[in-house]
Amino acid sequence: MRAGGEAARYCGDQAMMAVACAGALATLVPVALHQLGALSHLPDPPGRRFDSDGITESKMAHPLGIPDGLLGMASYSATLALIAISGRCSGARRLLAVKLVADGGAAAFNMLRQGMHFRRLCSWCTGTALATAAMVFAGRTVIGETASLLPACGCVQD
Repeated sequence: MRAGGEAARYCGDQAMMAVACAGALATLVPVALHQLGALSHLPDPPGRRFDSDGITESKMAHPLGIPDGLLGMASYSATLALIAISGRCSGARRLLAVKLVADGGAAAFNMLRQGMHFRRLCSWCTGTALATAAMVFAGRTVIGETASLLPACGCVQD
């Protein structure tokens, strides 16, 4: 069990991760509704940098024919569940660290892919990526603790 001060600090980190994850989920709901046909249009900020409708309607946004908004909601729901139990279970805490790194990598990849392929961004996906960055930042201690448990690669010799 962690010492009182460390446990309290993790509780704060856990709350920040949960809020950021909920933010990511909130940005995915309209995307999923649009991809399912329940919303006819996703509003974007003014300017030509964003094309949320075009990007979320593209074939790229439907891997295996499944709307990526739904896949994202399922993924971030799993992350939120891990955040919720990570304070009580060390195994969940380690899984959370891996999931945070995976979520961060996927969000960064998605943003780069949009910029390179479409030369535009989905504003809602940008919100998801920013919320994910905040979530990963809040989970940096969990990630660091888990990384320290990994065996050394043996690349550096004493």
